[in-house]
Amino acid sequence: MAKKIISAIVAGCLVGGLMFNPAAFAEERSAVIATKPSSVDGDLAKAKFPLDQAIAKAKDTFTISNDYERFESGFNTYGERAEWHLNWTRSAEPRGNISVRVNAATGEIFGMDRWEELPPGQKYSGLPRYSYDESAKFAKEWIQKLLPAYAGQIKLVSNQDQPFYGFGDRGPVEYYYNFNRVANGIVFPGNNIYIRISGDTGELLGFGLNWDEKTSFPSAAGRISPTEAEKVIGQNIELVYYRPWTNGAKDTPVKLVYRVKKGANLMVDAFTGKVVEGQLYEGYDRAMGGEAKKESASRNEMTPAEQAEVDKIKNLLSAEKAMDKVKNIVSVPAELKLMESRLNQDYQYPEQKQWTFHWNNEKNTTDVQSISAAVNAVTGELVYYNIWKKGFDERKTAAPAVSVEQARQKAEDFIKKQQPKRLAEIKLDNSLNSDYLEKGITRNYHFSYLRVVNGIPFTNNGFEIEVDGNTGEITNYQMNWWDVKFPDKSQEIGHAKASSIFLSGGGLGLEYINTDRGANQPKVNLVYRLKDRPSYLLDAKSGQYLNTRGDVIAPKETTDFTDISGHPGAEAIKQLAKANIVKAADGKFYPDRNITKIEALEMLVASRGWYVSGPYDLLKEGKDKEEEKKRLLNAAVSLGIIQPDDTKDLAKELTRLELAKLMINTLDYDGVAKLAQIYTLPTRDAQLVPDQLRGYAALSLGLGLQTDNQGNYVPNENVSRGHAAISLVRMLKVQK
Repeated sequence: MAKKIISAIVAGCLVGGLMFNPAAFAEERSAVIATKPSSVDGDLAKAKFPLDQAIAKAKDTFTISNDYERFESGFNTYGERAEWHLNWTRSAEPRGNISVRVNAATGEIFGMDRWEELPPGQKYSGLPRYSYDESAKFAKEWIQKLLPAYAGQIKLVSNQDQPFYGFGDRGPVEYYYNFNRVANGIVFPGNNIYIRISGDTGELLGFGLNWDEKTSFPSAAGRISPTEAEKVIGQNIELVYYRPWTNGAKDTPVKLVYRVKKGANLMVDAFTGKVVEGQLYEGYDRAMGGEAKKESASRNEMTPAEQAEVDKIKNLLSAEKAMDKVKNIVSVPAELKLMESRLNQDYQYPEQKQWTFHWNNEKNTTDVQSISAAVNAVTGELVYYNIWKKGFDERKTAAPAVSVEQARQKAEDFIKKQQPKRLAEIKLDNSLNSDYLEKGITRNYHFSYLRVVNGIPFTNNGFEIEVDGNTGEITNYQMNWWDVKFPDKSQEIGHAKASSIFLSGGGLGLEYINTDRGANQPKVNLVYRLKDRPSYLLDAKSGQYLNTRGDVIAPKETTDFTDISGHPGAEAIKQLAKANIVKAADGKFYPDRNITKIEALEMLVASRGWYVSGPYDLLKEGKDKEEEKKRLLNAAVSLGIIQPDDTKDLAKELTRLELAKLMINTLDYDGVAKLAQIYTLPTRDAQLVPDQLRGYAALSLGLGLQTDNQGNYVPNENVSRGHAAISLVRMLKVQK
């Protein structure tokens, strides 16, 4: 068994290869290609499993045909690991490539990836042959065949989003599966098996093993209870002000929210009950984006917004005065050359203009290499400062000369000097210095302070400051402080309710994680962490989950319906659900309810592989629903399902003839359907179908999308959602 096996999977490949079939492995293998290794990066003496046997095993396992005319091999050793890299290429069309990695000590195959072009004339359309769940069975069978020693130590990661590629000339459907390692009954995401299966053929497209046999796992005995961990989680949920960032928006209101500190990175040590320290990645605290783009309505006349901008500029400091403000605060060596000065704005708060300057040491005559600084273009306050000196990169192991307490004092002294009144309006949010202290690294200490308003932290505002661990010098400083209005805290749900919401649903999970906790500390730690959260922000008044834009997150959708059992359309509904075409937030499909125009458009657009975020009818009222309706209708028009003038009466219940027209349009057969004179409608009630729509009805019957009713077409009969699902599945099976 290899001590450490790591495989990299190349995703985004075209479908190809052999569908999993046990009988296929009994076929006689092709002749072994005796090829000398073309690339050697290791000690061949470690290859106890020779190249010819590695080739033979790969060809036996994956049935690699002789039309792959080019073969190359490589041999690498990494510490105790030795492996063969085998690569077959077919240059003639349809082109293809297969790469296999073999343990050169044991002969185990621990990595494979393949792609093949489709043969001329072959294409994919409609539903894939196998669903995600059905293909998962193939994935497990391959793991049992290829990696039997690991098959009992893994767990499939659930809730993986598997998109459907849509009707028409689509690409191949590929399913991706990630099986995490399990030790002592506890998941360890640091090790895993990754596998790809074709949804069209059931073939294995690739797999890889990431596994470290040397990893030791602490026993779970003696851990704190989930209840104790929940208390710690609750202590790290706080009420804060939060202002979402939207590109170009200047009037975005501040929201009152509950947040989980550290977000997804909040982990509780299962033995000590303490929060695991480390770098925070709270994207909702510091939004990313670019500066607002301004467009002019006229080349010669200024809009009111443009005039307001001009008026603002009149009141700003000049570049010279702004420079003087900087030099009164920051010492800039004479040897440094001014490389840039610009007037810009805070991308998160465009109302604030600032002058930014950058100096660089071109002649390398002093320790200072560069300095950047920015001041508020109205008040002259320092908003940003950074200095870079020689030797910053080299200092890695010497003991710090400045303690963390001393560094914090220097940071707060600097803030007090720049903003004496605001020092009382901030609190230390986090100090990312534990790694430095444990490892003895003398890089900068980092401190983050949040602005506090009405006793509530405002996550977007405050100070970021760094202190040199050798000299105590301030090396980086940034202030965000905006003139915005804050909502009152009346009627907020309270900390206990917010904690209950965060802890409900997925609750707490127990898992092993890789940590770097310093010398003489175990590499793997056991932690509790929140599972399956829609986000780590809650509206403090409604208790609803919010995304980073501050929008309410819709209820989690499901494709497991509780109201379709026994319905004639049950199987069709399940097929559409597996293809991610239909879904629900309440677990119901309502198969007996008549389908409306908007509901049919939603399904048909999704059947073409276009993303639809619905279900539309479950969206909240107001701006969000109108925007979603607009996106859906635009997609339907772009796909030719409806015409631009056919976007009204969306709540209308559809008849059989109206649904037929939409499906024929979805198939792109509308052009031929309009040639009404070439069609005969073989039903007793053919006279009920208008002449201009006869082709739609005839094609719908001829293609099997709909069936007659005792010899009648019944064009004006309403269609239930369940029977519409049956027709939709039939439509998806039409071969163009």
